[in-house]
Amino acid sequence: MDPRRLVELLRIAEHGSYTRAAAAQGISQPALSNSIAILEKSLGVRVLERTRHGATLTEFGRLLTTYAEALQSLLSRAADDVRLKKLGMEGSLVVGVSPVACVELVPNAIARLKRETPNILVLIHEWPDDQLLAGVRTGEIDAMISPAGPFSDPPEVERETLLHDVAIVIVQPRNELARRKSVSLKELRDAQWVLPSSHTAMWRHIEALFAAESVPWPVNYVSTNSITALKSLVMCTDSVSISSRKLMKPEFEAGYLACVPLRRPHFVREIPLRPRRDIALSPLTQRFVAAVRAVAAEMGQVGETGSPQAGRATSRPRRTGRPVRARRDRTSS
Repeated sequence: MDPRRLVELLRIAEHGSYTRAAAAQGISQPALSNSIAILEKSLGVRVLERTRHGATLTEFGRLLTTYAEALQSLLSRAADDVRLKKLGMEGSLVVGVSPVACVELVPNAIARLKRETPNILVLIHEWPDDQLLAGVRTGEIDAMISPAGPFSDPPEVERETLLHDVAIVIVQPRNELARRKSVSLKELRDAQWVLPSSHTAMWRHIEALFAAESVPWPVNYVSTNSITALKSLVMCTDSVSISSRKLMKPEFEAGYLACVPLRRPHFVREIPLRPRRDIALSPLTQRFVAAVRAVAAEMGQVGETGSPQAGRATSRPRRTGRPVRARRDRTSS
């Protein structure tokens, strides 16, 4: 299969027609049509359907564009790394995160990595979970660290559990709930709520908690995709929210927020590392993975209160799926 034909297929999918895609590629429309015809003949399937309004992907075409996006991202990253090498840098690392990974885990892992390999470019993207997964699938992101949702990951994404997290109720310290040892969702059904965006894993986790308690979804609530806004709204109002103990740790320690355990937390969230399964890791990504595993092990041993947790084996994080493989150096492949 000629990789150029995959890129041409991706251009047709992006522009919706042969004519516009040919113009974007700088080739003639007949030449583009002939290229796609050769691709279809070599595969024995139709990848595009011509319509009165342009061209649409078949199920085989949609499958191929996934690989085309990964190929395009890989070529772009290769060019970027060559540019960085010319400037005396050792390469680039792109990490996708959710807010809970930004409190301790990823910053400490990056700090450890930078001490070992200072001349690197690191990009950290905090995006919605579906966007992070799409970035891992295409190779735009080397690895993501975000709480696992209730749905399974795409088959090409690896998952390795680093930490576990428990959801708690957060309120301002002056709220009368702050003096409670625990609280149930039924007792909060009439409360004013601040909730995360529906595109986040925490929203889905909260939905599952309400469903497990058979409690109706709140009617009186504010929804935001900003963790800063969520924290501030709880701090300055009598609103309540459900969040991650790890995510709110700095505010608890500073006395800006109070946490109240759920009487029946039901579920413990996994916080996994997720690279792409079928693309081996670059040397720099391997070093980041080693650093994040070491930090996660230390966090598991110390726990939330700063004292070791007795009776809990945390020397190695629990893994799911196949082991992460090492990528061969491009110069040797």
